[in-house]
Amino acid sequence: MGGQQSAHVGIGAHSTAKEVIEQFGEGKYLTAGCKVILCSRSVSAGEKAVKEEISQAGHGNYVADASLIKVKALDLQSLQSVKSFADEFLKEEDRLDFLVLNAGIMALPSAEYTEAGFEKQIGVNHFGHFYLTELLLSKMTEDSSSAGRIVSLSSVAHDMGSINCDDLHFKNGRRYAGWGAYGQSKLANILFAKELADRLKEQGKDHVTAVAVHPGVIQTNLWRASLFNRIVGSVVKSKNIPQGAATTVYACVAPRVSTEGMRGAYLNDCGPAEPTDKAQSKELRQQLWKVTDEQLKEAVKKLNIH
Repeated sequence: MGGQQSAHVGIGAHSTAKEVIEQFGEGKYLTAGCKVILCSRSVSAGEKAVKEEISQAGHGNYVADASLIKVKALDLQSLQSVKSFADEFLKEEDRLDFLVLNAGIMALPSAEYTEAGFEKQIGVNHFGHFYLTELLLSKMTEDSSSAGRIVSLSSVAHDMGSINCDDLHFKNGRRYAGWGAYGQSKLANILFAKELADRLKEQGKDHVTAVAVHPGVIQTNLWRASLFNRIVGSVVKSKNIPQGAATTVYACVAPRVSTEGMRGAYLNDCGPAEPTDKAQSKELRQQLWKVTDEQLKEAVKKLNIH
């Protein structure tokens, strides 16, 4: 697969998730037994989404077999919720091929904190996903025949953030700003994906890889944190929901993503893109991994999570 693959097959900025599936999956992921675990803080809200978007033609304008979708409770603000979900998943499921880390909180106007004491945006967008991946990773790596993929949803907004590993949570003198904190969490997503991909290769588990994705600027509930956010979102949106899902689906099913040159890549518009220099810092990603792991272990012990 060469560097011009996206242009050659007509997959790009305005493609939809359905078009990506039709191009790379020949429909098999929609119709031939791919089970989806849909995680939601509210199971009823998740089931409503399945009814509106899967059982009938919703934004994507297609119908899939809703019997293959399970809705499970998961609140990434709560490390106990993450642990409970992971324990249940490992007990009930035989395999895990694609782990899409797409929960998010965006641009809270004032600093809020999770029960573990993490600033809420990085607490959900990074720490919650890090912990979930840590708990589920063995299920992906144990089958060497599975080309597993871990997909972290980042954003071009990573350019708005910086990471200070001595003050990730704005408690030691660092001034909080909603968009800056969001940018920090999105930068963390890119650094996490690249470091995870490197670690999997070093451990001889390179049949599984990790990438980060910018889905596009989409008008979703992420913009609801404030009136300002809602106004900005209505102006700057560049994609509808089916188009916004396309690069995430591409990250899961495109053969090219399994190649060595794409390990830990940052994807945009169904192809590789160049993140900022700080998002490519090996020193920063290793430092962030170390601090995240230490703070998670401390929080798990303090909260008596088991």
